[in-house]
Amino acid sequence: MLKLEKLDALRGMAALYVVIHHSVSKSIMLFGLNIANLFRFGEEAVILFFLLSGFVINFSFVNSRDKTFRTYFFKRVTRIYIPLLIVMMLGYLMECYDAGEAVNAHPRELMLNLLMLQDISSLKPNVVVDPYMHNSPLWSLSYEWWFYMLYFQVQKYISSNNQKDVFVFCLSIVAACVYVYFPTFLPRLLMYMSIWWLGVMLSNRYMAGEPISLKSIAMPLYGIGVILLICGFGVYRAAMAGTLAGIGVHPILEMRDHFSALVIVVIAIFWKSGNWIFFDKIVKPFLLFAPISYVVYISHHYFVVSAHYFSFMGNKFLEFTAYMAMLLAFSYVVEIIAYPRMLKQFSGVLKRPAKAL
Repeated sequence: MLKLEKLDALRGMAALYVVIHHSVSKSIMLFGLNIANLFRFGEEAVILFFLLSGFVINFSFVNSRDKTFRTYFFKRVTRIYIPLLIVMMLGYLMECYDAGEAVNAHPRELMLNLLMLQDISSLKPNVVVDPYMHNSPLWSLSYEWWFYMLYFQVQKYISSNNQKDVFVFCLSIVAACVYVYFPTFLPRLLMYMSIWWLGVMLSNRYMAGEPISLKSIAMPLYGIGVILLICGFGVYRAAMAGTLAGIGVHPILEMRDHFSALVIVVIAIFWKSGNWIFFDKIVKPFLLFAPISYVVYISHHYFVVSAHYFSFMGNKFLEFTAYMAMLLAFSYVVEIIAYPRMLKQFSGVLKRPAKAL
């Protein structure tokens, strides 16, 4: 497989950006400018993750020899759950440490999180369960997991790429219409599938050697545009009802996310047409963090955001630096040392032959 270095660099950058987004205060003045405003786009970084994920998962699956569900499921479940279980255990232990005693493990909340049904109830309505032990970044894992599962079914039962694309976007548009009136987990998930699938479509064009331009991907852009308008109607209804909240809360949040997907892709296309000018200087250094970006993302709440064990330093900058060092060290141990060894232990389940897709 080709090494998608630009995507890896973007992944590493997005992970660190989310850490800073959740860590900085509302005001950091420098030369009269509030530079904290540069880190107000954590939601957009997650949308970038969705686009990158759709691209990479499709790239990996299409180029894999073994396309059985067992192999696909094994790869996805081990990649998601091995680091996640470690981080969940860490979260519980840190809650116990802060309380000075063994605390309630909240088994129902844990089980629903393991079933990938979590989201943030303070931002969206009718959420099944909040992320385990207040680890809010885990909200996006539920979306990722079900995107993975839906992706395989679309690959299995629909033959041509064009039919797959039309099916997913029609499904997402219908889901958006339902969501305006019944904002629940399933239509929300299917609506966001359009963003993830845009990454799939970009991946297919890349592997086919076809040009990627605004014209060549007009269909998914129009599809997301339609969903954007439907979400806008939901915003209008909320405004008329007097229930409209901020841009980071339903119903504006969903419209913002789909608008962000369009903006990100348009910027990428224009950047590509400009031969990725300044990319190597601005983004490529973050390639260093790509191999540990997943654990950085799912564990930074404990190591940086809610951490206070270095508060004795008395200097916010030094304290933040120490927390970041702990986060990166932990992520390295889990991703580079523990995960490969644990994966090897589980790999025996794939030895028996299975029927192809």
